[in-house]
Amino acid sequence: MARRIVLDTDMASDVDDALSLALGLASPELELVAITHVGRESRLRAQVSRRLLELAGRGEIPVYAGCRVPVLGGEGFSWFGHEGVGIFESEPAPPIEEEHAVSALARLLRTHDDLELVAVGPLTNLAVMLMLDPDLVGRIRGLTLMGGHVRRAEYGGHVFEPGVDYNLCADPQAAYVVLRSGIPTRLVTADVTLQTWLTRADLERLDARGTAFHDALAEAIRIWTPLQKRIFGSAGCDVEDDNVAFLHDPLALASAHDESFCSFEELEIEPTIEGKLLRTYERKKPTQASFRMRCATSVDAKGFHDYFMARVMGLNPG
Repeated sequence: MARRIVLDTDMASDVDDALSLALGLASPELELVAITHVGRESRLRAQVSRRLLELAGRGEIPVYAGCRVPVLGGEGFSWFGHEGVGIFESEPAPPIEEEHAVSALARLLRTHDDLELVAVGPLTNLAVMLMLDPDLVGRIRGLTLMGGHVRRAEYGGHVFEPGVDYNLCADPQAAYVVLRSGIPTRLVTADVTLQTWLTRADLERLDARGTAFHDALAEAIRIWTPLQKRIFGSAGCDVEDDNVAFLHDPLALASAHDESFCSFEELEIEPTIEGKLLRTYERKKPTQASFRMRCATSVDAKGFHDYFMARVMGLNPG
């Protein structure tokens, strides 16, 4: 049977969220029960998912808008200004479910005994849900996160300092609540996700696929590529021209049902807030503040890239 998951995402900023959705739709091993959204303008993010689902012929999957600010408030979530560009120009934004994502998550967990969560954005929705009803921890079969910085996060010879992991650091208090909750957790960290990406040849293949869904993915990549180069350049890292989009979120989603692309280790992880950062420290021995988690420590970058392209190119929108 397919694994039943809810995808919690900050869709529409980095294109890897849309790419993870595409991979989820192309994976018969997974049943997407719902998609919940977090971040500034979460309603627009949900509308982007709705439009992509419609283009893929999967409009029956419900989408929910969630938390728009971190748990302690402020403007901690990224907003680049391109969100929704290329999606709604020809038609108005589609309607979405009115129920809040936090309420929807809680309801779905109370309804299903086998639900897993895949979170590829800040953890605010999950943290608020657990603060409102801590007993829901026991209803979550598993949690796969794109997030964390455990050992060495490197790309193109540039070694990143802590903070490159946006998902956990955008709302460190939320991440602290979730990672210390005791949910069985799998971390797919920046250490490994920075090693795999799409190329310009992949973008041409998506363009040539000839469906409205693949066209939307290709356009989203084209919009994102110069922003990715600018963002990494501001951190002192030059992204090569042939890297059009990292596959951070797709790698996490794939790992929810197939760990073969990464080497995973059972590590003692101690979540700690340092200033504005959420740190995921590896401890050699258990401490009172550490939690056992499955952590990706290496990746078959080419193998995953090829798998992703084969799956997404084979998707036949209904």
